[in-house]
Amino acid sequence: MTRGGLLGGLLSGFLNLGQLLNDLATALSGGGVFGPGPLRDIRDGQLDLNNRTDLLSPLLDYGSAYANTQAGIFNKGQVGFTNQIGPMQGCHLANGRIVLDSEGLWDIRCQLWIDYIDVLSGMVEWEIRILKPDNQVYSRQRTRLDNRAIFSSTNITTVVVPQPGYQVQIFITEMAPGRGAIGGPTLNRLSVQHISHRTDVGDTGQG
Repeated sequence: MTRGGLLGGLLSGFLNLGQLLNDLATALSGGGVFGPGPLRDIRDGQLDLNNRTDLLSPLLDYGSAYANTQAGIFNKGQVGFTNQIGPMQGCHLANGRIVLDSEGLWDIRCQLWIDYIDVLSGMVEWEIRILKPDNQVYSRQRTRLDNRAIFSSTNITTVVVPQPGYQVQIFITEMAPGRGAIGGPTLNRLSVQHISHRTDVGDTGQG
């Protein structure tokens, strides 16, 4: 290989590495749009279907969202699910929460991605909260883990709400300072699915 060809190959490798690092930063920030490079296909294809409610059954109310780290890495308090992913029907996003537009039984699922911490406690506690229209807690499902390494945590619950306007909120109640739940469409997700319009089954918020 000539000296010029070798130099060109090395420069190309450095450029590709730079693009790779750039794409990784974009992925972790939740941007989801990549330049030419090995990670360009990471972007979630459902983002192109945000307005395609025709793909959902007319009988199915459904919605999904992710939290974006461009709004910050989340420590204690609400995790803001502000970014719709895929079509939404019978619910909508508001104030970092999913608002349920109908009464009845709903299935709710959430996954968080928790960053590592070297010191202090590895304890993380968070919960799915169902809030009344006046923002009072109606029902909640808690989960708790103790791990200093990076880990993902999933919480699943069902709830029966008596009227439209109830809100699904994700709230971190315990986490060491400096640690965080990281945003981005590949790292976290909050999804709701309407199961039934009946209000005499499931978790009614009592107790």
